[in-house]
Amino acid sequence: MMKNLDREAARQYILDGLDLRAFGSLAPRLPRIIGDMIEYDLHFRRLTGTDEAGKPVEYDEDEAFEYIYDAWLGDNPGQDDEDMTVALLLDCFMDLWQEYLEGQP
Repeated sequence: MMKNLDREAARQYILDGLDLRAFGSLAPRLPRIIGDMIEYDLHFRRLTGTDEAGKPVEYDEDEAFEYIYDAWLGDNPGQDDEDMTVALLLDCFMDLWQEYLEGQP
């Protein structure tokens, strides 16, 4: 499922599914933030062995959410005033990302 992932197509799919008005000051940065969230999730999947050949580990959405959220906040210090908006964005991201992945061959 992840071998031939088109990151740009995934990012665009997610951006197209978002209501940009809900993210206020983050709106101009959404393409970069969504790209970062994709990379954080792919890294989480590599760390946990999810989606690898052989015996795949079950994907834990709650753990993935926490990992992505913490990674984003760690890479973007001083953005504490946006943490709830980022959490809302991440919640939407997780749903759209899963939809995108399920539609892949």
